[in-house]
Amino acid sequence: MKSSTLILYLAVWSISLAAAYYIGSHVQGVALNTNQAVKVPLELEKPKFIQASAIEEVTTNKKNALTAYLGGDVSLLEDAFLEIPTLSGEATRELLVQAFDLPASDPNRSRLIRDLLRQLAETEPVAALELASQMKSLRDTERARVAVLEVWGRKDSAAAIAWANNALVDEPSRTRNSQLMAIYRGYAANNPAAAFQQALAINDNDRLKNHLLDQVIKVQIESGGLQAAKLAVDLLADPEMQRSLRRELVDEWAEFDPQAAAAYVATLGEDADSSIKSALVSEWAESDPAAAAAWLSSLDADDPAIARASSSVIREWTRYDLAASADWLNSLPASPELDRAVISYTFRAAEEDPETAMSWASSIEDDGRRTWMMERVASTWKEQDAETFKNYLDKSELSAEQREKLENSQSRGNGYWGRRRN
Repeated sequence: MKSSTLILYLAVWSISLAAAYYIGSHVQGVALNTNQAVKVPLELEKPKFIQASAIEEVTTNKKNALTAYLGGDVSLLEDAFLEIPTLSGEATRELLVQAFDLPASDPNRSRLIRDLLRQLAETEPVAALELASQMKSLRDTERARVAVLEVWGRKDSAAAIAWANNALVDEPSRTRNSQLMAIYRGYAANNPAAAFQQALAINDNDRLKNHLLDQVIKVQIESGGLQAAKLAVDLLADPEMQRSLRRELVDEWAEFDPQAAAAYVATLGEDADSSIKSALVSEWAESDPAAAAAWLSSLDADDPAIARASSSVIREWTRYDLAASADWLNSLPASPELDRAVISYTFRAAEEDPETAMSWASSIEDDGRRTWMMERVASTWKEQDAETFKNYLDKSELSAEQREKLENSQSRGNGYWGRRRN
């Protein structure tokens, strides 16, 4: 064999060995990688078991949230309140004992007791009322009793009303009325038509009757029974009561659909008095004061509702747009009845533009109101910019007595300014 041929054979053989070694190593690596890919770590072999344990732990924590909170774990407060509706009567009683033992410094104590009493009222309303009377605060007692009676009125209105007719006879009228209204709210939540007729049958107290009917109408509308409530009111024979309930109906209706409420008011014609129109505008102005103002301006110029309701529009509109509300107020005919709207505008304007506010204050028709309002604006203006206030006085045609009053005016934080809506 020639040497060149031998060398060629040796080269081919070496290359074959190298190729075989490479292929074998690669296949082994792939096998190893495959084994590693399908191998399940020990800690993940039973994921379903671990997830179930976690859910069980969370559920247990929630079930014990109320007990934990009463034991001092304030981090579980909201879970504690969510747990209350699931409690049995016996468990509620036991937890009430602990809740009453909470320190008065706990800001959630009265709310917790009230919610527990509301839950107890589902099965033992009389016992819940007795426990409510043990609360130290008269305000908290009243709130708790109202909460209990609303539940009782929903669960067993006949028994609740019978109890009230006996137990509340000697109570002050304000207390008696608020608790009866709670019963009728619960009654209306369960059977609004029956609650309406029951309240309508009261003969000895028209004021109370109107309050109870108002509550029924309110609850009925909130629960989606607007058309039924409207029909019941429209069928009333007593015109005075009908007017009162239409006012409540329109007020509730305008909260979520003012245009439809306005259309209803239009169908009433002369039966839509100023109080009904004012109720519509007052509620409407809270969501869209410009639209409420436009509707009010569409009424006859001599309609007394314009002056009566304009202050509601101004009070709300000036929170968002002083210029537009001023333009609208300027478009209304001046009258003593419009003074309230001017005063509402002036109070708001004084905070941002006291010079303009003073101009509005001086336009008030009533002498006493005008002087009082100008003094209020002056006190604010002096605090904001004493120099421009002095310039105003120097250029004004005020008498010496008027100037002295404005110069000596003082801010009254506890007056109207302190009670204004923000």
